[in-house]
Amino acid sequence: MAPRKKKTNPTNGAVKGAVKLNRAQRGKQIASFRKRQITRAAYEIIAEKGYHSFTMMDIAKRAGVSSGLIHHYFKDKENMLVTLLREMQQSIRASLEKTLEPVADPRGKLEIFMNQAFDLVENEREYIYVTFDFLTQIKFNERMQRILSKLYRGYRETLVEILREGKGKGIFIEVDEHYIATVFIALLLGIEQQYIIDSTAFFYREYTARIKNYIFDLVMVKS
Repeated sequence: MAPRKKKTNPTNGAVKGAVKLNRAQRGKQIASFRKRQITRAAYEIIAEKGYHSFTMMDIAKRAGVSSGLIHHYFKDKENMLVTLLREMQQSIRASLEKTLEPVADPRGKLEIFMNQAFDLVENEREYIYVTFDFLTQIKFNERMQRILSKLYRGYRETLVEILREGKGKGIFIEVDEHYIATVFIALLLGIEQQYIIDSTAFFYREYTARIKNYIFDLVMVKS
């Protein structure tokens, strides 16, 4: 039997281009998945062992990949840790923004903001450990200092935005929003640190409720 002649297809080049594009997209998806897989493993290992007490092999074993693959995606240990810190920051920020988005009442937004901030120590204990571990490096690592600075600045900016919205609607009084935001972050970090060090020192839920009431007393219009 004579071989069939291949039909010419005027779109053949475009199809090949689409296939190449799809392969490129798939490659990016795989790379993104692998990076998340590795940074998740790093997150867990650092939470367990601390910043200085882990190796790249520890992370490779936890992620189920070769150490060579880790070096393929991250040029060195610092690069991987900076990526992890950024991802942690983006994840927490995205979760907060998603929760706040459907809420119209500034009072509700303020309560949600404070609740999510205080709940981290109970719901995401590893996140607190890892963040505190990274705080010890800011003297020696400018990149980590900048990322952590951006994290806290983002918290302050979100709270300032909520307070200004409440003032515009006549719900909150005229206050220095940046001062209130800075005070809240200071109270948040202080009580988290004390609770992590000694969870028996006070009733966390009771004290955070009192801090929330204190913040509301500072900003609410008195009836």
